[in-house]
Amino acid sequence: MTSQKNFKALVRQRMADTGQNYTAARAQLLEEYAQQAVAAENEHRTVVSRFFTDGALTTFPSKRKARAHVLLYLVNLFDVGATYSEKDVNEKLRALWSDFAYLRRELIDYGYLQRDNAGSYWLTNVAPNRWETVLHAEAPEWEALWLPAYLNGQAQKFSLNS
Repeated sequence: MTSQKNFKALVRQRMADTGQNYTAARAQLLEEYAQQAVAAENEHRTVVSRFFTDGALTTFPSKRKARAHVLLYLVNLFDVGATYSEKDVNEKLRALWSDFAYLRRELIDYGYLQRDNAGSYWLTNVAPNRWETVLHAEAPEWEALWLPAYLNGQAQKFSLNS
C-alpha cells in the first residue's frame, strides 16, 4: 500500500473513471508514469546533445524550453547538499562555456542554484514551483520527473552517454 496521498487519489480517480479495481488502476498509472519518464528522458537527451560536443557547451539556446534543458544538465555539476564558493561555481561552469557568469546567473534565475550574501552557492532543496512563473508552460517535463528525485538523493546524475 502506498503512503503517497496524491497517488492514492489518482488511483481512486482511475478506478471511478474506468471501473478497474485498485490493483489494476495502480498498475496502469505506474506503467503510464514509466512511459512518460522514458519519453521525457529521451527528449532531454535529444535537446541537450544538440548543444554539447565532447562535454563542452557549443552554443547556448535562445528558446526557454531548450535553455531549461541545458541548465538542468548543468545541475549535474553540483552535488546535493554541498556548498560552493563563487570561485568554485565559476570554475565548474568555465570548463563548459566562456561566459560562466551568464550560466551562473541563469542557474539562479531558473531556481536551480541558490546563493547568500556571503557568496555561497548550493543546489536548491526543492524543485522550483513553475506554476507561478512564465516558464511553467515551457519547462521540460524532465524537470518535474528527474529534478525532485535528484535533489532528494533518489536519482543519479544524468549523463549523455547512458
